[in-house]
Amino acid sequence: MKRQRLESILLFAGFFALYALTAQRGMGWGDSAEFQDWVLNHSEFVCGPQFSNAHPLYVALCRLFAVGPTSVTLVSSFFGALSVAGLYLCTRRAALAVLFGLSQMTWWLSCVAEVQTTSLAMTAFETWLFLEGLERVRTGASRGVAFLSVAALVSGLHLSVHNFALLSLPIYAVAAVCAFVRRSDGGTRRISSAALGAIVLFWFAGASIWIWHAFTRGIGDVLFGRYGAKVFGLAPVSLTHAGFNLFIAALSFAVPAALVWWHRKDLRAFAWNIWIVALLAVNFLFWIRYFVPDQSQFLLPTLFYAYVLMKDVKIGSNRFVALALIQVVLPIFAYAAVSQLPVPEERRGLHAGRDDARYFTIPWRTPASWPR
Repeated sequence: MKRQRLESILLFAGFFALYALTAQRGMGWGDSAEFQDWVLNHSEFVCGPQFSNAHPLYVALCRLFAVGPTSVTLVSSFFGALSVAGLYLCTRRAALAVLFGLSQMTWWLSCVAEVQTTSLAMTAFETWLFLEGLERVRTGASRGVAFLSVAALVSGLHLSVHNFALLSLPIYAVAAVCAFVRRSDGGTRRISSAALGAIVLFWFAGASIWIWHAFTRGIGDVLFGRYGAKVFGLAPVSLTHAGFNLFIAALSFAVPAALVWWHRKDLRAFAWNIWIVALLAVNFLFWIRYFVPDQSQFLLPTLFYAYVLMKDVKIGSNRFVALALIQVVLPIFAYAAVSQLPVPEERRGLHAGRDDARYFTIPWRTPASWPR
């Protein structure tokens, strides 16, 4: 246990240093700039007219450290590194945590002012607490209810960071009920209403910030903002944008795809926990049909669960080094190649003046003069 705690701390410290050194300096571009402006120049715990008012806890956390635009960006670096440590706690595999931390989307979103890595950290720790609690209840070990209660609290807090928390909630609820109905010996036990009640109360306590905002600002605004049609998959689809976002996603999934290929003869290694499979599936289905220009950002939970499913996959030292190099080098060459292609009019109008190759591979050199 002491070794695991030490390794998780070292992973956090190492990746926080990496992300902080490569984080964007000064004002960002697009959504990042709006987050920075709202945190620094407004008093409300919401995110401005361009967003759903669903990130009050993220804004509050940013304001704890906000002394300038770069400090808001470093909040992403902090929680991105915390997510790497959280993945290690879920898998007990340092190699997997390193590869996840080096993946293109995890690294990049840890270098710009965005809410995604804060949500990812919540996802990582609620998943760890959730898995630990289920195992303790299943085996009759102590503190199972305590772990599930804290997982519910984190899940509720997560909802005040990002609405992603709603996707996992039904699966958590079904898993918790099943944990109290079935025993490891195949028998049944009476559902503990007190235990389930405690878990529910902890969730409502964590979600109280989000519930208050939903009550005062309107549930529709907090849930959807101006993106209701996109959330429900009713918005028109731009094949150019969808293709570009799938391209970015492929860069982050290169390592999981390679691991699946190497172990294709034993696919059972990737299905060690039915609840993780369910969490991956629901997040993937939401992501793949949520057509927005920055759709690729929303793959982080799916990527996280994909790595958790790799828990029992063996990675030799040579393969680990090769995969780590792929994670670092592949985006550079891929974006360099894409930058040579003609930019479609619809994308040029959406991202006027932005060099995607520079923006996605070296964010710390992003010109502050880019249009916002």
